[in-house]
Amino acid sequence: MALKSIEKYWKVSAQEAFGAANDLFKTGRYTYAMFFLHLAAEKMIKALYVNRNAAEPPFGHNLQNLAVKIDGITVSATTLGLLAQITTFNTAARYDDHKKSFQKLCTKDFAKNYLKQGKELMAWLASQFK
Repeated sequence: MALKSIEKYWKVSAQEAFGAANDLFKTGRYTYAMFFLHLAAEKMIKALYVNRNAAEPPFGHNLQNLAVKIDGITVSATTLGLLAQITTFNTAARYDDHKKSFQKLCTKDFAKNYLKQGKELMAWLASQFK
């Protein structure tokens, strides 16, 4: 598959996942909304990796690790901190031992805050494409 097709796949898939995160939030399924926020950010980072590095992205779900491997962009400490927090949503929403404590933490206000930050993150990532 050509790199442009791979980039497009990741980008479109990221937008779909972010839409799903918002839909899940609207139905009160906050833990899953956060999981899909992680998924959306991961896919957008991978799209940007393809765009900037002219290569397929590495396997992995750690958003910080993926972001710092993108050629030609500088990720602020604040953004790295946000990526670290969003990365935890991948495990917290999927595994029962983590899910129970995450469900208590993941209130409507918590999810609303992270979706707002996620929207800003997605916009910043989109602005970094060549």
